[in-house]
Amino acid sequence: MKNADEFLKIYKEITEESFKKWGYYYPPRTWKEFNSWNFNFFEKYLKSKENGVIKTKSYIHLSATLNDFGFYNVFQKLDFDMLNNVLYQTSRQNLLNKAILASGTDHCDVFFDALNAFSCNDFEIINRFFPKDLPQSKGRFYTEVSVNLLKVLYFKEKEFELEAVDKADKFLVKKITVWEKYVILYFKALLLQNAVEASNCLQELCIAYQKMEHSVSKLHNKLAKCFASEIHGLYRFAKIIDEQLFNRLTQPQHHSFCNEFELWQKENNYPKGRLYYTYPVEMDYMNKIFEAEFPIVALYNPYPNKKELYKNVDKFIEDLNGNVLKIL
Repeated sequence: MKNADEFLKIYKEITEESFKKWGYYYPPRTWKEFNSWNFNFFEKYLKSKENGVIKTKSYIHLSATLNDFGFYNVFQKLDFDMLNNVLYQTSRQNLLNKAILASGTDHCDVFFDALNAFSCNDFEIINRFFPKDLPQSKGRFYTEVSVNLLKVLYFKEKEFELEAVDKADKFLVKKITVWEKYVILYFKALLLQNAVEASNCLQELCIAYQKMEHSVSKLHNKLAKCFASEIHGLYRFAKIIDEQLFNRLTQPQHHSFCNEFELWQKENNYPKGRLYYTYPVEMDYMNKIFEAEFPIVALYNPYPNKKELYKNVDKFIEDLNGNVLKIL
């Protein structure tokens, strides 16, 4: 992996900066520090929580500790099975976290996180976060435009293709970022079965990925740019909609895209990721959250005088909590 050493170097810089500012190392550098951080969080915020929505929300926040530390372990060992599993667990954590936060938008705000799930072949989440029966989004943001196209491709919704492409074309003439432009053009290329254009989009997205702001922290921003898992997700999405088209795509040649990971995927028949880390018995509630069935995102209109639809975060967390209780 081209950027493994760079990732490790930046990670250590972040932990050192944390120690200078706060007197402790974060993200964790060792399993001892990781376990200590989780246990302290558990003792302070979770131990006294009774089963319910508040407890479920709190545990989802606990699981964020793994996000950077998991990749730190992967890049030390360069283990692609481990990478696949870390992608699975962290993408699901990020999707859950985003799903329970009000955003003032519809369900499409999880699009970027969904691409991470695709990178470990977790396409099951499409039916949960972008269900077929939800209407096409208005297309105000690139995430909405992209999800419209994604659903047309995934669910073979030819009846909505013209509408989705029209919204995409109108969005493309606006002043938008390079990332937004080539994500949309990529989905359009898949619709047209244009492997050359789709491949070019993936290459351009690797370049655009380096110019994006991934974090408010400059060091964390550098860390995120070492491995463009979302572009792996876009690339892999082509496989599940059209195997022949996927086989004609050319992989990007860029330091943020790991061609070795894609070779491993092919040699292992593109396995869906599994949980990388199991929480200790006192925090088993977190294991149950990951084990529980993900709810299906719903939309609602909380403002009678408006026509806008928003994701129903209250229903999602209540449904998730109910699914957890079923398996306790």
